[in-house]
Amino acid sequence: MKHIEFYLALDIGAGAGAKMGIFSKDKTLIKEMMLPKSHYGSHGDEFATALEGIIETNVKEAGLDIKNLLSIGICCAGILASDGTFILFKNQPQFNGYNIRLALENYFSVPTQIENDADAGGLAEWSVLKMELCYWVFGGGWGGVWISKDGDINYPSYDWDGKDSSLHVSNEPGYSIALDKLKLKTLFYKAGASYDNFEKILKEDESLPSGVLVGPNGDPGTLRAETILSGPGRCRLFRAVVGDDTFYERFLDIHEVAKMHDPSVAGAFISKLSSMGVDAAIKTDELYGNILAVAAGTLINSCKKDGMKPGIPLCLGGKPSYALPYFGPSCQKSLSKIGIYNYLRPSVIDESGQSANMLGALVIAELALKKQN
Repeated sequence: MKHIEFYLALDIGAGAGAKMGIFSKDKTLIKEMMLPKSHYGSHGDEFATALEGIIETNVKEAGLDIKNLLSIGICCAGILASDGTFILFKNQPQFNGYNIRLALENYFSVPTQIENDADAGGLAEWSVLKMELCYWVFGGGWGGVWISKDGDINYPSYDWDGKDSSLHVSNEPGYSIALDKLKLKTLFYKAGASYDNFEKILKEDESLPSGVLVGPNGDPGTLRAETILSGPGRCRLFRAVVGDDTFYERFLDIHEVAKMHDPSVAGAFISKLSSMGVDAAIKTDELYGNILAVAAGTLINSCKKDGMKPGIPLCLGGKPSYALPYFGPSCQKSLSKIGIYNYLRPSVIDESGQSANMLGALVIAELALKKQN
């Protein structure tokens, strides 16, 4: 058995399952494994037991001694209490109120820390850039975090009481930033798109809550930013721009056309159309960029009051951010018009082909060990 000290990084996802990585002290990946979501169990203790079992099995298979485990870092999709208890665990409500951090810490007797997945991604970004930054991750929504130059999470959403006013715009931007409907109508009009059609698309989307047309704090004159600024949002925007026009379909094959209403894959096809110079896709991405600039302006101006340094990088992660070459120019141009010169850049973690969540969980494990020492 190898006498090697190691970290455990755990990414509890809302999708396929919980991914885990065993890392040496120099951050070399020793072994990867996954607990499928179907094995999570129906309550917290079952989940903890399943995780403990797969961890012990894989540590043994790697030829390591569990006694040499230094610490555990966890990232998860959801909102946490300050002690690590799940408040809102995305797609797994049966675990709300359970403290998986404490369960693993007690079982393995090592320092254990847990953070939201967007916060973890930001910590991963900081571990490379070592500077103050904003990290935005676009997926089903728009998550984010503001990391200080010393690597601290500014304004985390711990112990959220459910009120929009309690959220800091830097930490839950897609949910907490309001987009004014009158301003949106103007931007849509300039792009030759129908805002009314966009609202119709929102109302017809059965995956969205009934109050989707009402913004933060119950304001009917606004929308939550992530209705547009997300992977599904870009797909909805494209549909609003094209309306009944099917001209774009001649640039796609029959299978791609059939998937244009599926937000999980449509983004890649919209980018394909933009790269081919198809007018509808170009207009969509210009509009997306202009709306992102409005939301980014709200975030940055708010954070300046809380001490954010001017010009820090805005690092974009998640699959929808791969379209940055298409929506980035209009966003950057619109930001400069309102005197904001922060630059949008792809995540350095995404560029390296690594998992932001897994690397973030590793950074969290290191932080847990430092706090104990």
